[in-house]
This record gives sequence, C-alpha cells and structure tokens, in this order.
Amino acid sequence: MSEDRTSPMRAKKPGRDAPPDPQKTVMGDEDAGLAPTINMPPGGGASPGFVRATPYDTPTPQPQQRPAMPFGAPPPAGPFGPGIPPPPQPGGQQPPATAPAGDQTQIISARTPPVFAWLVVVDGPDRGAIGKVHSLHPDTTTVGRAAGNTIVLGDQTCSSQHFRIRVETAEGEDPSFVLYDMGSRNGTFVGTKEGYRKPDSQAYRRNLQDGDYLLVGETTLAFKKL
Repeated sequence: MSEDRTSPMRAKKPGRDAPPDPQKTVMGDEDAGLAPTINMPPGGGASPGFVRATPYDTPTPQPQQRPAMPFGAPPPAGPFGPGIPPPPQPGGQQPPATAPAGDQTQIISARTPPVFAWLVVVDGPDRGAIGKVHSLHPDTTTVGRAAGNTIVLGDQTCSSQHFRIRVETAEGEDPSFVLYDMGSRNGTFVGTKEGYRKPDSQAYRRNLQDGDYLLVGETTLAFKKL
C-alpha cells in the first residue's frame, strides 16, 4: 500500500491580474475619502426599494428677519411680549403702533395767578389788635368772634361767625374777593372811608375793592390787595 502523499491544496491568493469582484468596493490609496459606490443594475433602472433624491425638493429654512430699530429706541411692548412685534394682519395691513409712555406729551393746565390780599384792623374795642394785618386765604376766609374762624376779633358786638370772604374767578377776569354776611346781628357795612358808617352801606354780598373800609360791630377793618 502506497502512502497518500497528496498535500492539501491551499487557496490561491488573487494576483494583481485577477479581475475585480463586482460586488466589492476596492479602497486604495487613490480612493481614500470617497463614499462607497452603489452599482446600478443594467439598463439604468432603479432597483426595488431605491429612491433617488431630487436636489432642492426640501426648502432651506430661512432665519426670521425683524425690522431694524432706530438707535436708542426702546423695543415695542406688544401683546406678545416686550421686543416682539405683533404679526401682520390679513391683507398686508399692520396694526397701529403704540407710542412709548416716555414719548407722550403732557398738557399743562393754565394756572390761576396768585392774588394777595389783607384785612388790617384800623379801630375797635380791642386796642391791642389795632394795626394787626391778617392775610386772606386763597379760597375762603371767615371772620367772627368764635375761636374757629380764620380771623378772630375780640369784639363782643361781633357775631360768632360774622362774615366770610371767598375768592371767585370768572373766565377772562382777574380773581375777586367777595364778602358774604353770615346773618350777623349787627350787620356788615362796606364803603369808602367817608361813607362806610352810613346805614345805606350795609352789605349782604359785596365785591371788595382795594381800599374799602368794613364796619363789623364796633371794629373797623381796611381791605388791601395787590
């Protein structure tokens, strides 16, 4: 019996001249960095399950553009939050812009010019009060014997609330000081220095003029204003 000296055959390595495998991608130094290729079937038709992408089918999203704001202007505070303008209305109409609170103009109302007036004690039973100057209030001044009046007279012939002087302003005219008798027992008399003591000088309502004299009980007052 002869011995079988047949050695097992070894797989032959493909040489440089071996044809390339059509299903295998060769990556050589010259093909480094290239994407793998997909072999198309003969005839140029697409294989089942293959979908060819068409360039520019999907639009590229564009960043939202906001209107430019002038330098130093505050961002608009709309219903969608500070700095976010409201969306455009249908038809291309924009909602009316609201002016910032800091840009609103304030209307200054006309002020009545101040008027200064006084009552000066000229004569009366209270000798210590003679020469005393009493400034009138810009609205209402009350005069009488009671302690709650604006001007208190130490004269027992005066009523507790004898008269009051109110500042009244008519449109287009200067403020005037109007005397109102408050139902005093002995009455209030107003007039010039020569005639204020006459019976026909008794006043119930009187627009006082600069330099008028007033008789209240036994006290004489002079009215002065600027």
